[in-house]
Amino acid sequence: AFAMPIIFYSFVRSFLEIKEQKVWLYLGIVLYISVFIANVMGYVVKEAYISEGIFYYEIGIAALFAVMGGFLFIGLATFNLIQSYRKKKDSFHQNRLKYFLIGVLIMAAGTSTNFTKLGRYPLDILINTLNAFLIAYVILRYKLLDINIVIRKGSVYFALSAIIASVYLFMIFTFARALQGVVGISVVAILIAIGIALLFQPLRERLQRWVDRLFFRERLDYYQILKKFAQGIVTILDFNELIYSTMSTFSKTMQTDKVAILLINEEGQLYSRASLGLDVYSFRLKKDNPLLTWMREKKEILTKYDIDLLPELKGLGKSEAKELERLKAELFIPLITRDKLIGVITLGEKLSEKGYSEEEQTLLSTAASQASVAFENARLYEELVRSERLRALGEMAGGVAHHFNNLLAVIVGNTQLLSQRIEKMELNEIKRKLKIIEASAFDGAETVKRIQEFSRVKADKRFTRVDLKKIVEDAVEITRSRWKDEAQKKGITITLTTSLDELPPVFGNASELREVITNIIINAIDAMPEGGRIAIKTKKDEDQACILVTDTGPGISEEVKRKIFDPYFTTKGPQSDGLGMSVSHGTITRHEGEIEIHSEEKKGTTITVKLPIPQTEAEKKKKAVIPEGIKKATILVVDDEDTVREALEDMLAAGGHRVISSSSAKEGIELFKKEKVDLVFTDLGMPEIPGWQLAKLIKEIEPRTPVIMITGWGIQVTKEEIKESSVDFFIAKPFREKELLEIMAEAMKLREKGDSK
Repeated sequence: AFAMPIIFYSFVRSFLEIKEQKVWLYLGIVLYISVFIANVMGYVVKEAYISEGIFYYEIGIAALFAVMGGFLFIGLATFNLIQSYRKKKDSFHQNRLKYFLIGVLIMAAGTSTNFTKLGRYPLDILINTLNAFLIAYVILRYKLLDINIVIRKGSVYFALSAIIASVYLFMIFTFARALQGVVGISVVAILIAIGIALLFQPLRERLQRWVDRLFFRERLDYYQILKKFAQGIVTILDFNELIYSTMSTFSKTMQTDKVAILLINEEGQLYSRASLGLDVYSFRLKKDNPLLTWMREKKEILTKYDIDLLPELKGLGKSEAKELERLKAELFIPLITRDKLIGVITLGEKLSEKGYSEEEQTLLSTAASQASVAFENARLYEELVRSERLRALGEMAGGVAHHFNNLLAVIVGNTQLLSQRIEKMELNEIKRKLKIIEASAFDGAETVKRIQEFSRVKADKRFTRVDLKKIVEDAVEITRSRWKDEAQKKGITITLTTSLDELPPVFGNASELREVITNIIINAIDAMPEGGRIAIKTKKDEDQACILVTDTGPGISEEVKRKIFDPYFTTKGPQSDGLGMSVSHGTITRHEGEIEIHSEEKKGTTITVKLPIPQTEAEKKKKAVIPEGIKKATILVVDDEDTVREALEDMLAAGGHRVISSSSAKEGIELFKKEKVDLVFTDLGMPEIPGWQLAKLIKEIEPRTPVIMITGWGIQVTKEEIKESSVDFFIAKPFREKELLEIMAEAMKLREKGDSK
């Protein structure tokens, strides 16, 4: 009984993570040994007897020291609990400590009965039973102990002990009778013990599986799910697909509707890469945040309750704690690769409101380790793809420069001609010259757009109608400098011919498909260092659109054909990273198409790209109709580029609209407050206040006013960016009158819809 106060003090010290006060534990051990010896010698209880049905006892001098020691350790434990209760501000932790303090009072009440006439009755044991129930409740309610593990292990070892004892006794009894007088009983017992020792581990594992199936079938299911997930993610190289798969698996397995994947950027900040059931797009934690520092050092799972308990995390400021609360996280799971923290996965409360057991945390940690490796592989693959695109961009740079010089020559020549002879020219001739200038300008804009799309690392996953004939023509133009200009410099001739049939449009990503054809043409050029011919043909083959690229190079061997789509495989030597055909194959596969290679050594190669034609595709495109009769409106134009702003003003004024304009966002806000504005055009990149922020301010003043963003960077925005920005429509510079009118019509419909509410 004297050991209980010492054990209780040790438990409190461990629970509160007190590193000091070791001297009291050593003192407790010494006191316990002393009281034990004194009890054996009769100095604790001198005499105990029953007389006339009444229990009598006489205590010795050592009992006084035992009682004083017990009160000392109970007092120390109580003191530490009270101190911790006063320091903790979180109600959850205060409630946990409150139950322990109530338990101390119950224990004191039970012990005090021993100093009264009631001491002859075991009231202290009965009262302390209440304390035991209270502690059991706290363990279950506040998850101080994973009771599932206790049940599992207890069930297994109880069953194992019962089986072993039964088998052991039965075999000894049987063999002892059968071998009586032949072998001694001790020899039989040793042989049986050796046999049982050999069978112990297989038997324990079988019992463990049986208990798991009986009591924890759900746990076995999610173990299988996570195991399958860990095996599958290593083959995923698309970063977005990998993140979605990870979030989906963790959510379904743990039955939680709140998951976030946070990654560390180049500055060391933790930011939200993706989330489920949370609005944490703008989440950020600085590099020196205590939570990140702890995870870098410990590399362990962190629970919501650890944040208040761990001394290392007491440096969290109010703003940082508030930022973490946005995640509504119960678990913080580190993503570690090469001993480096690359991110964190957070899981919210389970739908069942149960906690995450230690076993579940171990399983999640293992799955997160696999995910970390997959994330790192996907990141490296993305970098290699980026370098491949930059290489291809370098290849097309010469062709782009040549193309732009031609366009500029047309524009400059015609503008000079107009400025010198406009008074002598007829109206039709002036219009024709202006049309040539306009066409050349928009041709240049299309070239810029191709470069923007080509150089983007993150491809737009939304497929649109794509004209394959246009794709091939773009790829031919992009590679012109390689097969024409560079070939001539080297003194060789490469002839490129096309035979392009009209094809129904397919659904796909134009920039990705353009990149595939560009890469195939470049490979054909590289395969003919002495010169040759390249023929490109398009045709329809039943329900597929086909692009055939044929060269007169040396051909491809069967061995190379088998490996050509493998990542990093190349026949070009160290100057190539071997990703071109691998990336192309992945792109066409995502488009539900295929790439075929027909080649014989010394006879050239034909690479065929096949893409499915949608069955519902109409044979002819419907002509876009320019909307007419747009309601006359008051329009605010905000752009710091004077020439662009004035041109837009003229176009809008020509449509009968009232236009007010500003060269700065601040001035634009003031005009918006003074005037009754129906529609706002704003540039994206402006000094002081960018277009994103201006759009937000406009919406705060009048949410019904549509905002159209003008950008020279191409329309490369995500859904999250649109949601954050309050922008309704985007239009890329330069824009045609038809595009402008179509967007204005949509914007005015939106305005009328808002006015009707």
